[in-house]
Amino acid sequence: MAFFGVLKDRAFNVLNQVISENKHGSENLSKEQKFCQKFNIPDDERVIIEADVILEVSSFQPDDEAIAAARAKGGNLGSASKSSRRKITSHTRSQGTLYLTQHFLLYADSRDSRHCSFSLQLSIVKKLERETSAYDNRLLISLSTTSRLLLRISFDGLRSDNERFASDLSMALKNNHPNIKKLAKFVQASYSEYLLSKNHMSSTKIEHVPPGGLGLVFKFPGNPKESRDKTKLKFWFDLFIENGRNLSLIKTEMFYKLIRVGLPNRMRGEIWELCCGSMYLRLENENFYEKILESNSGKSSFAIEEIEKDLNRSLPEYAAYQSEEGIGRLRRVLTAYLWKNPEIGYCQAMNIVVAALLIYMSEEQAFWCLNVLCDRLVPGYYSKTMYGTLLDQKVFESLVQKTMPMLWDHIVKNDIQVSVVTLPWFLSLYLSSMPLVYAFRILDIFFMQGPRTLFQVALAVFKINGEALLKSEDDASFISIIKLYFGSLDTSAHPSSPQLKYRNITKFQELLAVAFREFSVVDEEMINTHRNRHRGTIYQNISTFVKRTEIRNLPKTPNISLENLDLLYDRFYSLVEQSRITEGSGSSTIDFKAFQDLMSDLCDWVGFQDEKHEQIEQSFLHRLFQKWDLENNEVLTFKNLVMGINSLVEPDLMTSMSNFFALYQDQHGKLGNDGILKLSEDLLYITNPWKLGAYVDGITQQIIQREVAAAVIREQEERKKNEDSENSSVDADNQPQVHIDEERFLGQQTERYLQSASMFIKRAFEYAQPNEEELLIEDLKLSSDISHNAALDPSHPVFLNLPTFRMVILADETYELLFTNTLRESIHLDKPLSNTSNPIRNLRDMFDGLLNDGVRVANRVRQRMDSKASQASGSGASSSNSSARSTKASNATGPSAQDAEDEEDEEDFRKVVIDEKDKDFLLSSESATGPELPSSSQAMQSSTSNTSDGEAKPKKSTNELNLIEF
Repeated sequence: MAFFGVLKDRAFNVLNQVISENKHGSENLSKEQKFCQKFNIPDDERVIIEADVILEVSSFQPDDEAIAAARAKGGNLGSASKSSRRKITSHTRSQGTLYLTQHFLLYADSRDSRHCSFSLQLSIVKKLERETSAYDNRLLISLSTTSRLLLRISFDGLRSDNERFASDLSMALKNNHPNIKKLAKFVQASYSEYLLSKNHMSSTKIEHVPPGGLGLVFKFPGNPKESRDKTKLKFWFDLFIENGRNLSLIKTEMFYKLIRVGLPNRMRGEIWELCCGSMYLRLENENFYEKILESNSGKSSFAIEEIEKDLNRSLPEYAAYQSEEGIGRLRRVLTAYLWKNPEIGYCQAMNIVVAALLIYMSEEQAFWCLNVLCDRLVPGYYSKTMYGTLLDQKVFESLVQKTMPMLWDHIVKNDIQVSVVTLPWFLSLYLSSMPLVYAFRILDIFFMQGPRTLFQVALAVFKINGEALLKSEDDASFISIIKLYFGSLDTSAHPSSPQLKYRNITKFQELLAVAFREFSVVDEEMINTHRNRHRGTIYQNISTFVKRTEIRNLPKTPNISLENLDLLYDRFYSLVEQSRITEGSGSSTIDFKAFQDLMSDLCDWVGFQDEKHEQIEQSFLHRLFQKWDLENNEVLTFKNLVMGINSLVEPDLMTSMSNFFALYQDQHGKLGNDGILKLSEDLLYITNPWKLGAYVDGITQQIIQREVAAAVIREQEERKKNEDSENSSVDADNQPQVHIDEERFLGQQTERYLQSASMFIKRAFEYAQPNEEELLIEDLKLSSDISHNAALDPSHPVFLNLPTFRMVILADETYELLFTNTLRESIHLDKPLSNTSNPIRNLRDMFDGLLNDGVRVANRVRQRMDSKASQASGSGASSSNSSARSTKASNATGPSAQDAEDEEDEEDFRKVVIDEKDKDFLLSSESATGPELPSSSQAMQSSTSNTSDGEAKPKKSTNELNLIEF
């Protein structure tokens, strides 16, 4: 809890620099990009021409004779097309604006785009014809599509402009001819096309089930009977016949209503990618997914290691992610995205989102959907600074303050950190917070209407639990209330109501009703207004939050002040952005080159060497780097660096000598012949600036001070002799002039350091203890000219331990001063950063494990729901389920018995009759936005209890503040 305690005040703003450079930020989008996002088409599309039109949409529906002929021939409608008759049914009439881009024909109704809109990929247009208009001087054209739609377009405006539109459309269709060859493979992977083909309602023949999500093998979350999955699929079946499908779907009010009531499992992945526009990217970039995996096969990076760590933590409650098949799919999608967008790489919570997508999507579908999700739907949520998530947390707080002022005052009064609760909701799109079956319902609407869904649902959660939240006094109780609520979404919202229709309303249905009715005013415009209001201070606040959080969680560093830690932090992370270990790493570490740059900026003795001593410098810095790299990853974290420097600037003499000796000692705490020589060589290297006279040490300063004092005294005595005793005093304006021979003092200092180095080697070997280990080469003999040198005599190995090292150092005043003051004072941690430094902190590693808190709740609820569903299904269903479970082992190679049964049912899908109760439930105006909820007065009347006298008295409702009056 303490880790997130400062999240509210310090982590809700984004770096100004990052936002200004981010091409996906809504405030920096061009007019063309905003247009592309409106219709969910690729960003590189540009409007060629537009026109005001009257649109009529009809469909060619095959009659029963054509279908019977197709069945008889065992094929599809294409095989019976010559002898079949078709009837044309008119469905939609609308007035709006038609747009033409390089690859799309776009339309939106002028009154309400939900009444009629489409984004037709030009490759699906089969025929363009000019018709005779019943009106004077009005151009009328008709388009027919591969899905047997007929669009009759009547143009308003000047005839010349309309003729130009028709000419440009004809030219665009010709230019798109090469793209038609992509359609065959694309259609074969479309489940909507497969559904119609199996029922002989499509001219395209698809023999095999298209590649889909893991749900086809491991079953989809939830109970399909309770969710009326087959009834929903029938509605979509009828919609596809009347309004087209995939690339040619006409979006009407029915389209949005069917999404609101929940998508059928088999269609969920395709509708998601259609709503967000990733379907068009998949068509445009054929085979890109396979190629990027193949071209980067075998490569490694820091981010890939992070992916591997999170694979087994991605929706572990779902059976697929306990198998190699599910883990493998997840690994490939995350890795492919890493190589496509190395600047983003891999971010926390991305694994949870992709794991959810893969339940309903193929790998390629999930890959392109992830691209749209990161770049367009929630930009900045999955980035190196995670600025989008943090900014939206601030926006959410503003919305709570505006819509629920009483609750907000309570939150502020008790210093409750709202983002501790809501950050995982936004980051994981509710997948880690509520049971999957409900989280996917939220995702249905999220892909349809965008990120405002996240705000509306979050506000509804606060509103519904408002009364209970007003009683909480700290973060823990606040979180507990929300967790209990998410754990009870499948229970009745009004169990005590005497009316059955209210008792049947679940808490999740109530949540949808409150979210999309009461908070329908929360739209993109309102959200962007709040974003712009809080955007200005992003950089400073996010930097402060991350810096203080990481510094606070460091081990104690008594030798480095807080101010110097701040500077060291900025210096380190300015180098992180310049140092990329491997492409796509996204790591918060520095390599040796960056470490060398950092030390040269801080230490007097780094970078001072000439070419002759450069090798010695590299050796010593490598020794520091390797000793400070506690994980042996050949990189340094900020923690590694701080702990290392803390030991290097130790003020205590004995500890300082111990820290330095530890850089060289072996596992037994000893230093052999070679180690003694290396240590003496590095001591000479460190003291080089003083040896060469670039700086003066404390000893030289004292000598100079004594010399100056003696010179002043002599000068004063001479003046006394030459002047009268009354005027012999020296005042401030008549100080004696003292001249110091700097060369002499610096020469003495150089001599002293050379002598200290020589004496260290001599004393080290003189006082070193003999090594009793036998020599490997027994007959090794030394020549007489080197036998006197103990350092070069391998026949008499010695070792130096820590006490002896201390004794040798303390025997020399120069080296004693080195470990007392000189070394510490040569490291300038208070040195300010240059103006070119850019200390941007990577946030991803700080949120490791943030989303796991809530997965357990979702898992428990899911298990309880599955248990209830199995009990309700009866003994016959239990037997069937047992049979299905017995075939689980074969699911990896083929469909289960239940899947086979579903496929058989799809053969006769055209004849499925929708139950009127299901139709009323699914398509009523209430269920499209949530059920009708009782008003406050109804709730009070329905929550009554009988007294001992038999009189009915109202019982106070705990949800009284949360109910809505319409």
